[in-house]
Amino acid sequence: MMEMLSGATVDTFKNLVWTAAVVVGLLFLIGSRVSTPLTITARLVTAATAGTAAFAAANLAVVFYILAHLMDPRWSIGRDATLQSPELSAGPFFQPVTDTLNDIPDGLTGNLNNVIALKNAFLTMPEFIIAARWASFALVGCAVANRILSSITEKKQIKQIDRNTQDLADIRAQIGLPAFRDTKAGAR
Repeated sequence: MMEMLSGATVDTFKNLVWTAAVVVGLLFLIGSRVSTPLTITARLVTAATAGTAAFAAANLAVVFYILAHLMDPRWSIGRDATLQSPELSAGPFFQPVTDTLNDIPDGLTGNLNNVIALKNAFLTMPEFIIAARWASFALVGCAVANRILSSITEKKQIKQIDRNTQDLADIRAQIGLPAFRDTKAGAR
């Protein structure tokens, strides 16, 4: 997996984040049939919640990947160019001296290029951090909507159970069987 990511660009990471969110959201749509508008809405909100959570997590995963590969030149594409050090040259007699002198600007240029790569990595990460932040805000809204829908569904299910229990009690009374004993906590 890491070999595949080593060639990925920033745009590829953005596409992977969206793909992961959509796939996770769609996976939450798969399941048993839903028949009422309330259960359809609940399923859609659950899928949106899962997709949003996956989007936030994938963005943070990209941030951690960038942090693990700070000096990677991929973060510099389209930003600051790397520096090249000038090469000193001389005749064969002075070649050892010029090689030694060339090592000094090469080391300095390498260190400056590392600083540029580090700066560009830190300039790339906010895109993913901000996306994760907005997804977290949306996640709170989705969680509230999920809670409201589950509360409404639970109340409807309790009413249905009460109706079914009453219907069963009526049927038992009609055929002459004794009434149900209440087994709820605290009932005697």
